[in-house]
Amino acid sequence: MRISSLYKLLAIVSTFLIFVFVFKQLEKPRVVRSSPDQCMSCHSSYQSIDNSHPVELFGCASCHGGNQLATTKESAHVAMVKNPSRLEHADKYCGSCHSDIIHRIKMSPMENQRGIKHVLQEQWVEKSTGLDNKEFAEELANSHFAKACASCHINQDEDIFHDKSLAKGGGCANCHRVEEKEEGKHTKFTTRIPSKTCLKCHNRSNRIGTSYFGKFESEGYGTPYKKGEFTNKLDSTRFYYELPADVHHEKAGLDCIDCHTEIGVMGDGRKNIHMEDAVDIKCTDCHDAKFKTMLPDTLAEKLLTLNGTMPMPESIAYSERKNAPIYNLQKNEEDEVKFYRKRDGKAFDLTKMSDKPYHNSSIHERLDCSACHTQWMASCYGCHEVYFENGKQYDWVKKEMTDGKWMEFRSFLRFESPSLGIGYNEKIMPFAPGCQVIGTVFKDKEIEQFHAMAMAGWDPHTTGKARTCVDCHIDPASLGLGRGNLKIEKDKVSFSPFYNSSKSGMDFDYPIDAFVSLEGKQFQTTSREKARSFNKEELNRVIEAYKCILCHREYDDKIYEDFEKSKLLFDEGKTSCLK
Repeated sequence: MRISSLYKLLAIVSTFLIFVFVFKQLEKPRVVRSSPDQCMSCHSSYQSIDNSHPVELFGCASCHGGNQLATTKESAHVAMVKNPSRLEHADKYCGSCHSDIIHRIKMSPMENQRGIKHVLQEQWVEKSTGLDNKEFAEELANSHFAKACASCHINQDEDIFHDKSLAKGGGCANCHRVEEKEEGKHTKFTTRIPSKTCLKCHNRSNRIGTSYFGKFESEGYGTPYKKGEFTNKLDSTRFYYELPADVHHEKAGLDCIDCHTEIGVMGDGRKNIHMEDAVDIKCTDCHDAKFKTMLPDTLAEKLLTLNGTMPMPESIAYSERKNAPIYNLQKNEEDEVKFYRKRDGKAFDLTKMSDKPYHNSSIHERLDCSACHTQWMASCYGCHEVYFENGKQYDWVKKEMTDGKWMEFRSFLRFESPSLGIGYNEKIMPFAPGCQVIGTVFKDKEIEQFHAMAMAGWDPHTTGKARTCVDCHIDPASLGLGRGNLKIEKDKVSFSPFYNSSKSGMDFDYPIDAFVSLEGKQFQTTSREKARSFNKEELNRVIEAYKCILCHREYDDKIYEDFEKSKLLFDEGKTSCLK
């Protein structure tokens, strides 16, 4: 009887304990297994970053790491990477699909900034005047790079920017992220990159980004002054004047990506030093395009699919230099050519380069398109760089405040009549300061001064209607002489400059805006082996054209249809000229 009662008691207690255990288990929040990883049980509101990365297949952990089987936030986030597109993580998390692109990006000038370093080394250390101590010159060049240049590169740490509107970097996200992020949603990625993304970096140095949109940086104030405030702001300390924008923006609203190719922007895998080594697009790639059957070009097909705004064509254009697919320039079966804006797929009829004499004549065979079609060029003559050895400034490489401080002052900003010279491509093209540095170094009680005067040629991205013959052949600034009075009396040519460098306190006697003298003496250096000013023979040949231009000012004048024949008739006295 006692044993029976004990069994009954044990049964009651066991039943009670089982009931308590079950009740406690039911009280716990239920964890529902999610697919493809456990992360989605908490992040179910997060949608795919784009169509090519469906969250239903990729989940979260395949890109971000962490523990995909964990059921708590703490354990799930162990070893998780917030931004796997940073280049130090990309090999691991993106490399299985994008290894080629990651390799190319790491090699590109936009990441390693090799071009900036090369120019600083050449101009400040090897060619500067006044810095006799080359070790100190290199120290200054490295300091200037770290404190004035190094904030702009693809993999910069975005968190170090106090002003988030100026933040740059983040790896692949630097360019491909859609900035307008919804609360509680994952960042979106896109290949339809807006121009404002490019302008985060491309608004200094040669200023092609701001120039394209018709913005010329002013001397330091905003006009017009409205409602008690400065206007026309580039940022909190920089302002601009409004000038004619590039015709591609003005007439078609084209973004940077509409012209620049995937290979030209993301790199071709080579150790390109300068921008022109990396860029592959030329004007003729569109305006005198060469079309090829697209398939089986998987890259072009992939880019078209990712873009999703334009048709899948039979034929597309390819760049001549690197054979990059220009997939938004298409030809259909009826041989109709259309150019599509990548942002929204809007179609445009393309203007084909004419075969008029001014394009085909041998007298213009050395001209780069930019020589004639540049409307204006941002030219910052005399950049005064002041270095305080006892100061402190943020170092973008070390990511901390370090000894030494730089301040920059402007001198002689101009935009009209850019100089012409022989560019890196051995073509005649526009030149501007690149860069002209007049330096002052404060070392305790000592003051050192130096200057590194250089000119550089590039396409200013202010394309428009061609300049007149007079603009190039008789304007002294365009010839590289600087601004002043050019006199031509019979066969005698003389020039009187406006700018007097010696009276302005400069340590050189040529005008600050002069690239060359009438005698063909080049005043300023370049940082490209083939780039130079006109020599004396070339200057004389350009100026001599005034004899024809005085009367024959239009490009379609019949004398230019066969200029060699016209000259021969002139020399034989068989024309009505000078009668």
